[in-house]
Amino acid sequence: MKKIIYIFLIHLMLLSPLAYSQVAKEYMVKGEDELKFYTATILPDENKKYPVIVYRTPYAKKNETLERIKGWYKRLTDGGYAVVYQHTRGSGKSEGERYPYDDEHKDGLALLDWIRKQPFYNGEIYLDGGSYCSSVHLAYLDTNQPDVKGAILRVMDVERYNVLYHKGFFKMALHGSWYLTEYRKKAPIKRDLKINRFNVFPLTDLSKKVFGFPVKEYDTPLLYPEKTAPYWNTKAGGSEYRNAVVKAKIPLLIISSFYDIFTGGIFDMWKSVPEWNRKNCAFIVTPYQHNVNKGIVNFPNGKLTEADKNITVNWFNHIRKNEKLNFAELGKVKWYCLWENKWHTAEHLQNAPNSKKFYLNKNRTLGEAPDKQSEITYVYDPQNPARFNGAITFGFGGMQLQDKPNSRPDIISFISPAFEKDTIVEGKMKVSLSVKTDCQDTCFYVRVNIEKKDGKTYSLRDDITSVLHEQKDYQPNTKTRINFECVEHSFMFEKGDKLRVDVSSSCIPSFSVHTNFKGNQNTLSKTRKANNTIFTGESYIEIFTK
Repeated sequence: MKKIIYIFLIHLMLLSPLAYSQVAKEYMVKGEDELKFYTATILPDENKKYPVIVYRTPYAKKNETLERIKGWYKRLTDGGYAVVYQHTRGSGKSEGERYPYDDEHKDGLALLDWIRKQPFYNGEIYLDGGSYCSSVHLAYLDTNQPDVKGAILRVMDVERYNVLYHKGFFKMALHGSWYLTEYRKKAPIKRDLKINRFNVFPLTDLSKKVFGFPVKEYDTPLLYPEKTAPYWNTKAGGSEYRNAVVKAKIPLLIISSFYDIFTGGIFDMWKSVPEWNRKNCAFIVTPYQHNVNKGIVNFPNGKLTEADKNITVNWFNHIRKNEKLNFAELGKVKWYCLWENKWHTAEHLQNAPNSKKFYLNKNRTLGEAPDKQSEITYVYDPQNPARFNGAITFGFGGMQLQDKPNSRPDIISFISPAFEKDTIVEGKMKVSLSVKTDCQDTCFYVRVNIEKKDGKTYSLRDDITSVLHEQKDYQPNTKTRINFECVEHSFMFEKGDKLRVDVSSSCIPSFSVHTNFKGNQNTLSKTRKANNTIFTGESYIEIFTK
């Protein structure tokens, strides 16, 4: 009897319109320069035409099997879509050499031309991908190919400067390590990836130390740490990508998380989408990291896989068939408030209406009222930089458990009393420090944390800047004020939780190390110690609460 039931269920699955058998084939598709790129097609069935979803990746393995690829996209073919999957130039089974970003515009357009000649192509193309696999589409999105009808852009910024820098500080935990691995990764060249990158002065020598020869693609951006430099308006500086969402005329589903490596830039991307098109687009922000469904704290119903198990098919069906959206909301950003454990929706995530200041006071507390002004001085040594757990929004690692307060002499921690009631914080927290240094220039770094009532402390936000970035004519040993504005966030202090602010002058592995000399930090070969002072009673953090 069990055997008869089993056979019946198998036949029922085969007769179901969602139970496609999948037809998969492999090709070596020529690019415009005659190099061949490994490409797989996965169709719901043969001899029919389908809308096509395109994926391109540099992270493929040479031993990747067609069966495994089929499994990745079963949900899409069951939804009635064909999938075209390609290894990018110099990756996996594809020919050529990999120079990140350089060839994605032409290689992506070449693949679209190839798709248009295939018998399964029905005249509709949709784009999907995450991180670099999203940037491969952003490279040509502004060309508005007439048969590209929609896109899902996951965890990727369009602004190349943001990928490499923040306020002039090279993102060592992000581009500083990623590029060294990806550059010409199939070439038979040796690379010393274990080198202490935070003890290389000048930083422009790093590529030579890693590879044994200088790499201009890595070294050149190090010459332009300021966002206003003309370099960032060139192709090498990412100009092909900058206007992707500004000029796009298709519905876009943008996906990020509060601890993604590109969170701040993606919020700016959303704001830059023209209003006439934003009403056709949606933006989702989960409580997790670069992998938007995973983090060190499990937030109830915070995963997209929980909120909408097949958001890809739903989004593209909405475009094609006006299907009702299961989770995303048109014209809105939908975000998850951590520890409140609820999703919220608005046109933009803005500062909550109520401002609340906590002053950094002399006994290393945070108080709602300032005490008498005093000084805390510490020695910052670039040869012995402070390490912090988790890069929050500026590198990999996201939210992490933090060390105990004042864990080093050059990390000064300030802690608030326990919150007396549940308090939601929303928007861009701000920190304003009154400081001085005995150097021509130095760095100040702030990290905002939540100390939970169980004693565990998690990172929330951080920011970094140099004195000269804030005050161009700074003179050593004079008091000045420097300001920080953190990337958007939404979370709740539960009754009994505490706020903690750490102040330091370095943060590895997130950022390159400041030398304490004036000039382009990436080209300086000498370092010196700095005596850096925080003026308590007049430095503060401002949060925005509901």
